[in-house]
Parts: sequence; C-alpha cells; structure tokens
Amino acid sequence: MMTDTLNTPGGNYVPVMIHEGLAYVSGQLPRRGETLLYTGKVGAEVDLASAQAAAAFCADLCLDAVSQAVGGDARIVQVVKVVGYIASAPGFTQQSQVMNGASDRLVERLGARGETCPHLRWRR
Repeated sequence: MMTDTLNTPGGNYVPVMIHEGLAYVSGQLPRRGETLLYTGKVGAEVDLASAQAAAAFCADLCLDAVSQAVGGDARIVQVVKVVGYIASAPGFTQQSQVMNGASDRLVERLGARGETCPHLRWRR
C-alpha cells in the first residue's frame, strides 16, 4: 500500500538520509498532511487494533519515503532496524503487539526483506 503523498517534515530535517548504503528515515507520526489520524494512549483512548493500524500506516510512510529516495520498493535490499515509540496507558503491556502492525506491513510489502528486529520504547 503506497500512501497518497509523503508528509512534509515537521521541522528542519529531511525525511530520508542515505549514508554509506543505509537509508535512515525520520520518525513518522500517523498523519495525512496536517491531520493526525490516531490520538491518545493505547490501552485507554486507543484500542490495540487501532494502534496496530497506526503502526502499519507509519511503516507505510517510512517505506514510501525510502522508496521515493532509492527509486522504488524493489531497490530496498533489507530493513535492518525499526524503532517504535508508543504512547501507552498505565498497565498496558502489549507494546510488542502494537509494533507487530508495523512488522506485518513491512513483510507484506517487502517479503523477507522486511523482516527485522524491532526496538521498542514507550511512555506513560
């Protein structure tokens, strides 16, 4: 799934930086243009399925940015690392399941090239 357009960076940075053959992608919020599509903390205002959908959408945004920078998904050799920051309600312990939304999307689009080792961070 390609998103309709890439989001404009929200600050003084570029969406993708390629250095020594690796593409570094800026963080992506689940937004289309200036509209944030998901708000709140998972486990409170946001349910698990919606959080997974938000993570999948962010993965699409990242892949679209890299794809545009390198000339298409076919030129992406391997996803090396995925970092997810998840706003969680106290007591919510399924952050890895939220990130599965992103991981599943990466594999859906890239096959084995999308398999990675996610790195999770969350805030309460």
